[in-house]
Formats: sequence, C-alpha cells, structure tokens
Amino acid sequence: MNNNPLLLERDHGLAKITLNLPEIRNALSLEIRMDLADLFKKLGADESVKAVILTGAGKAFCSGGDIRTMEGLTPVAARIRLKKGHILIKTMRELEKPIIGAINGVAAGAGVSIALACDCLVAAEEASFAVTFSKIGLVPDLGLFYLLPLRVGLAKAKEIMFTGDPIGAREAERIGLVNRVVPAEAVMKEASALATRLAQGPGQSLAMIKTALNHWPAGLDSFLEMESTMQAVAFSSRDFEEGRTAFLEKRKPVFKGE
Repeated sequence: MNNNPLLLERDHGLAKITLNLPEIRNALSLEIRMDLADLFKKLGADESVKAVILTGAGKAFCSGGDIRTMEGLTPVAARIRLKKGHILIKTMRELEKPIIGAINGVAAGAGVSIALACDCLVAAEEASFAVTFSKIGLVPDLGLFYLLPLRVGLAKAKEIMFTGDPIGAREAERIGLVNRVVPAEAVMKEASALATRLAQGPGQSLAMIKTALNHWPAGLDSFLEMESTMQAVAFSSRDFEEGRTAFLEKRKPVFKGE
C-alpha cells in the first residue's frame, strides 16, 4: 500500500480522503492533523470537488491521537497541541461542501471527534465508537463536548463520556450517532452513492444549509434572520431557476452549483 499517511482520490466531483496508517490504527500525529486540515482547505477551494468522503485504511477509521506523543506535556504545550487540532475540526465544519464519513472500523477518542465533524456518517456493521478519555484520566477534546450532545442528546452524551464504554454500529444508529449502517463490504459503495447524490445537488443551497445548521443550537430569532438572508441569495441563484423550471416541466433538475 502507498505509504503516504493521507491518500487522495478524485472521481466525477468527489474527493475521497483515506487515513493511511493502518499499522497504528490511523492514529493522528500533530503533523497529520495539520496536513489533513490543509487538504480540506484545498478541496474547499477546488470548484471541481462537490463532496468529500473521509475513511480509514485497514480495520480502523481512526484511533485518535497518538498517545506515544503525549508524555510530559506542560499546560502551555498541551494548549498549543489542542489549538492545532481545533484547526482541523473548524476547517471540516466550515467546508461549504458535504463531508461523508465512511466509518470502516473503530473510531476512538479524537477519531470520534473527526467522525462527528463530518456531515453524514455511513458505518460498517463492525464499526464501533469509543469516547475513552475518562479511562486514561483525560476529558473529551477536539470539539466532542459540542458535537456529541448535538448527535445523541445531553443525557446520552454524559453516559458515553462518563463510562468510556464502546458503542457498536447498530446502537450508534439507534441513538442518532450515525446515519446508516451497512455490511462492511458495502460501506464505500453506500458512502459514494450518498456523496454522489449530494454532489449532483444545488451546491450553494447545500452550502448555506450546512452553514446555518452549524449555528445550532441558537435562538429562533437568529435562525429567522439567517434564513431570510440565505433565502434571498438562493432565490437569485441559477440552481433555483433550474429547479423551478424543472418542477414546472415535470423533469429532473440538472444543478450546477451556481
């Protein structure tokens, strides 16, 4: 296999990123986190890319931070380390294109954070999620205090964080942690099908939907003001004109993200 820790493939408007360190279950060094953030930024600026798939090589999606690099951290060094990781999470959340996480195996620690920074998750039946920080005397990081309750609710998030117990794919689907669970051999096919469908959608509309929902939870007034601005832009888009015309002509619209 290619020894590059990050693999990038492109195909018909889709970009697929593979975390490629299977021998350490795709644990993330600081360098890889920054490289991954840079890669997302480049894909955001690439107009040919309409949707992104993130997955892992081997039997794990991502086992989180490389614990071998955590010895003897001073408070200042620890804060700098976390701030660098925050760049990746913010970059994924702010990317105005759908990110589909294809969770092929275990996601643990910061690997759960990265998974939840994706917009939709397709998980293999063998996949599992483990928020294990409390088991080594740490607290969840890389946005988990925000991202996990948004998915599963506050009470369930507390249970998951307190116990550190792993969650199987079917249970993850039941509690809303993932969108879909499929057999392992179908993960990439299902993720690609969803990504392709979104890539063929009205790109600017999806971008604004993602941006708006990233402000959740917020007050009703904030959303009403935001939606009035966004809808005014959407009304003047070429995609809306195509969608309106296609609806009247009773045909499938052909969106161009304009």
